[in-house]
Amino acid sequence: MIYRKTTKETLAESLRELSESKSIDKITIREIVENCGMSAGTFYNHFKDKYDLIAWIYLNQMESITKEYLEQENGWLSSLTALLRVVNKDHIFYKNALKNTAGQNSFFEAASQRSIELMRDVIRERKGADLTKEEEFDILFYLKGFGYCIEAWIVQGLPYTEEELAGYLSRTIPVNISSYLGEKQGQ
Repeated sequence: MIYRKTTKETLAESLRELSESKSIDKITIREIVENCGMSAGTFYNHFKDKYDLIAWIYLNQMESITKEYLEQENGWLSSLTALLRVVNKDHIFYKNALKNTAGQNSFFEAASQRSIELMRDVIRERKGADLTKEEEFDILFYLKGFGYCIEAWIVQGLPYTEEELAGYLSRTIPVNISSYLGEKQGQ
């Protein structure tokens, strides 16, 4: 079967391509659409601004990986490893997004917030009940630290392989949420 890219995927590819040679904060909507032969109207039918597109790129990748791997044994470790491979493969884009977005347009904050929401949803579904205050805190604390570690790995070039970093991040899951992610503490 022939796979056809969606409009969102085409716009994302255009932004990624432009980000290889230009700071994301300097790329305009006009450049994104001209690079892929679309109109600004088409862009705005799908995204409110380029920062919405940047967040969509990450979230689209993260959510598909999470859904694919979480059902496996050691699902969280498998998800982390797969996510880090994607981020590392596209490290020029992610480094640019992390370094050149801030404030209300911060890629880091958008990605962190959506990661927190996704983990809350997964745990709530698997638990079959609302989260406790302690679980809410542990998710927030864990994923903020998780995000900073990935940011340092990409931006500063921390010397870890994808597998090493995934192992470290998996090992630090708080005990009261690890069982909901298919992980045993200390693995």
